[in-house]
Amino acid sequence: MSATFEQDANGLCIIRCDPPVNGSDSFVFTPEVIASWKALLGLASTREAVAAIMQGREDTSRYDPKTGRGVWTGAFEALESALADSATGVSMLAADGEVLDDPLTAARNKTREGMSLPVMSNDIDVRMRAALTMDGSGVEASSGIDVACTQDIEGLDAFLEDESSQAMLDECEERFYESLMPRQSQQN
Repeated sequence: MSATFEQDANGLCIIRCDPPVNGSDSFVFTPEVIASWKALLGLASTREAVAAIMQGREDTSRYDPKTGRGVWTGAFEALESALADSATGVSMLAADGEVLDDPLTAARNKTREGMSLPVMSNDIDVRMRAALTMDGSGVEASSGIDVACTQDIEGLDAFLEDESSQAMLDECEERFYESLMPRQSQQN
């Protein structure tokens, strides 16, 4: 496969593939999409988000035109709820690090299924969290998304390793989470 990555003057991330990957010869998305996919699907890295974008295919039969609910709705709601719970001090982790009955992982898995992506077991979730907390371990955390399609994309590694790109992606992620955090009502 021959593939290239570039970020254009408008900030759009563009991947061109020859031959096509998953039926597409190009993928165009914003850095905000990377942040939202990471959060909503429980992805471990930006590379995993790019791989998921390239591999995911939405099951549009799951869209309900009467309610407007689709594949992503449950993940948004579960993440909002988890953020509200964390803001009030409720934890989904047991003292030994085991993930308790986690509605967020369940909602993420329903979205993953709806996007034709592999689901995450609680075991994978626990291992991923442990790998993410290890500093300098050299272990790349994975939530189960096959990142092989991203390994030979010319320009992607430079983007992922660039400090200004990382800062921009961190800002996108921060804004995404802020948009879902509960708002305190203002009392006059």
